[in-house]
Amino acid sequence: MNTRLLECIINGSIVINSLEVLRPWITKFPNHPNLLRLYADLLADNQHRQAAAVHYDRAATLFVEEGQFLPGVATKIRQWQTLRPQKEEIATFLSAFRNKTLNGNPTVNFWKNLTADELFIFYPIVENACYPSGSTLKQLGEVETELNFIVSGELKESNYRLIEDQQMVFKKPIQILKPNDIFGAVYPFSEPNRSKSHIVTLKRTELIRINKEKLIHLCRIHPQLEPKLIDLVQIRHSKTPKKSSVLARKASRYSVSAPISLEILPDAEASLPIRISGYSRDLSLSGLCFLVSDKRIEENRKPFFSGLCNGDHRPTVRVILSIEKMSLSISGKIVRRDKVLENGQVHLVLGIRFDDMSPIAGGAFFAFAESVGIMNQDSNAIANSSEIRQVSEN
Repeated sequence: MNTRLLECIINGSIVINSLEVLRPWITKFPNHPNLLRLYADLLADNQHRQAAAVHYDRAATLFVEEGQFLPGVATKIRQWQTLRPQKEEIATFLSAFRNKTLNGNPTVNFWKNLTADELFIFYPIVENACYPSGSTLKQLGEVETELNFIVSGELKESNYRLIEDQQMVFKKPIQILKPNDIFGAVYPFSEPNRSKSHIVTLKRTELIRINKEKLIHLCRIHPQLEPKLIDLVQIRHSKTPKKSSVLARKASRYSVSAPISLEILPDAEASLPIRISGYSRDLSLSGLCFLVSDKRIEENRKPFFSGLCNGDHRPTVRVILSIEKMSLSISGKIVRRDKVLENGQVHLVLGIRFDDMSPIAGGAFFAFAESVGIMNQDSNAIANSSEIRQVSEN
């Protein structure tokens, strides 16, 4: 039999809904775990539960022996959901699973460290789902309702930082998610967390997922599960250390809503400055955060802004505050670039570090800024997440 056809069957390009058609493939490839699982799925769909459980068991064993631990767990859960197991059977699987796995991957460790009693109450709420390439699994701003484990496939996660979020999280603007990764900010349970990313499948992807409400219910009945879930999700959504970065602004910062014009001065490749209008988010004696809606940036300028802060490219700028017939200009450099979501729109964020100012100039600057916009001091603020993230990527 053609192995290319086998690959098409496994990746879903060819769908076989007949036991008679698929059975010869099982005879030809009796130790192919993905094929065995497909056959078990078809047996279960046709109400041959006992036979399906046998093939699931064989596939799960092969997955674990080959080091594909999460597919092994997912397949075993399918078996138990098809034919209810005894606790002793779960304990036997966990023992074999632990003997084959090494410490290291947090997702695998989560499943490995469950007790037989915990897995016995956990497996019924797990759901399995498969998506073709190009499927959108998560939209920006939607409420997070599920914890997802990636069994197979590949996804692209485009991350944004919500402006109103004060927590600091290390994240790259774009991440490729692969097997054993997780996504879905379901914790803390008491908060209606909203998605800060847009996730699309790059390949056919299989997930096992757990509904947040079911997790909450389960943790209320079995509180010993909650610390294990916290350990898992904190690895994915790890907080920043208390120590601020080198680029963190150490002066008192102010939350400011003020219209600002930004002049990006020419380098060797340009003859005219680029001027763009936006507004400030916060400021200090050492710099400010400049925001402009992505929609307001001309298409022919977007490649330029996308290349800012790549390598050693730190353009010199003039920050211009204007009121009536007066204006104040301060020079500095762009030290970071990011994108965030505010009021449903994507904004370009530029972190600007001012050139050194004298105390008199600094006082004049703050007085003028107070006249231009609305200013509130936040003496406890430290560098926001996008500043720290830019440092972590360099």
